[in-house]
Amino acid sequence: MKKNVITAMFCIGLGVFSVQMNAQDLNVMKEQREVLKLHTDLMDKKIDLEKENQNNAKIKGTAEGLNNKSDKKTDNFSSSDAASTAKDAKNTAKLLKKTESANKDLDRSNNKVISLEADIRKLETKLDRLKYTIEVKEK
Repeated sequence: MKKNVITAMFCIGLGVFSVQMNAQDLNVMKEQREVLKLHTDLMDKKIDLEKENQNNAKIKGTAEGLNNKSDKKTDNFSSSDAASTAKDAKNTAKLLKKTESANKDLDRSNNKVISLEADIRKLETKLDRLKYTIEVKEK
């Protein structure tokens, strides 16, 4: 009888220990899933940042070219012929509108880059707080 009681208690203890181990494994897996999700978000943000940096470089070149044209165009008005001066003024106004639009686009792009960099820093901070690391296997 004593043998059966000891065996039953041992089985119950083993069962409780097994359930507790499974619960710990589930918690570890949940944390790893969260880390993987954060890591995926981080990689997506880095890709978006790289795309925006390329876009920003294009916009910056366009804006600099238009700024230089605008600086040159606004200084050359002659008062000898009213019709040509009015035509030059209209063309200069159009150029200034294009320049303003390009500068606004550049400002938006710069703000987006700053925002993405801030998001990346936040995600890296969250990942640093978690103790798990992701190993990326290259094929």
